[in-house]
Amino acid sequence: MIDWIQAFLNKHGRLQAFDDVWKALPPYPGFLVPRKAYCEVSQWQGKEMRNQGRCILGVLAVALRQPQSSQVIPFKQALGCVRALVDFSMMAQYRSHTSDTIAYMELYLDQFQRMKGIFLEFRVTEHTLAKVDEQRREIRLQGTQMSQPVAPSKRHRMRDDDREEEHERHMNSIHRELHFNFIKIHLLSHFSDHIRQFGNLPMYSTEFVELAPKEQIKDGWRRSNKNDAARQIVHTYSRQHAIRMSLLNLKSLRRCGADLSVDVLQHLESTTSAVTAPVVRRRILKGRL
Repeated sequence: MIDWIQAFLNKHGRLQAFDDVWKALPPYPGFLVPRKAYCEVSQWQGKEMRNQGRCILGVLAVALRQPQSSQVIPFKQALGCVRALVDFSMMAQYRSHTSDTIAYMELYLDQFQRMKGIFLEFRVTEHTLAKVDEQRREIRLQGTQMSQPVAPSKRHRMRDDDREEEHERHMNSIHRELHFNFIKIHLLSHFSDHIRQFGNLPMYSTEFVELAPKEQIKDGWRRSNKNDAARQIVHTYSRQHAIRMSLLNLKSLRRCGADLSVDVLQHLESTTSAVTAPVVRRRILKGRL
């Protein structure tokens, strides 16, 4: 959505107005004032995205003021789409839910799904661009093979016509390839069912998954000899995972009273005793007593 909004504003010449309002946001308790212009941020963190959700709709409404006659409907649809997604995001962050709040979430999601088409032309992926460029090269190759000697004045006119036709085919090809069928949009439809089954969403965190690359990739890279490192990283992690699964199976068998050899029991005891309790870090507050 961040890239869609930026491309939409750039198309209608409102990006500078949006940045001016964005940088002029006043401070407020619990709100982090943006330090950079909207278009200057290369990567958005989770805290920044949550902070953005609090003000994006107001800033966008100010930037889209006084539209031209041809911009009234697109601006209205864009505001409605962003409003529905922001309302859905705010409702999803509730610490507790009722049937009414879940119904509101589903209503806002349905509104977003109906209005998201206004940003479809900005959903251009690298695969789509590569496919369109390949079609463009084929058309140019066919044109050069069929070209015949013509007068200079007629050559310029034909070149302009070919350029317009090529641009029209380029846009038609992009629109045929564009879609919203990707995983992040699909996951939104499961939020309400997830809340009904497991409770509110904020009590779950993705930090554990985000730490996985450190163990799976970075440590494996350091242990490798940097020669065909990808294969060594995969093999190292596979062996570690297999050993952990074997230890879990053996511990489960021991709890069930299975007859295990003495060597296995001693190994399980050594691995259990080697695991130390996590160090609890406490923050020392300094001040007068």
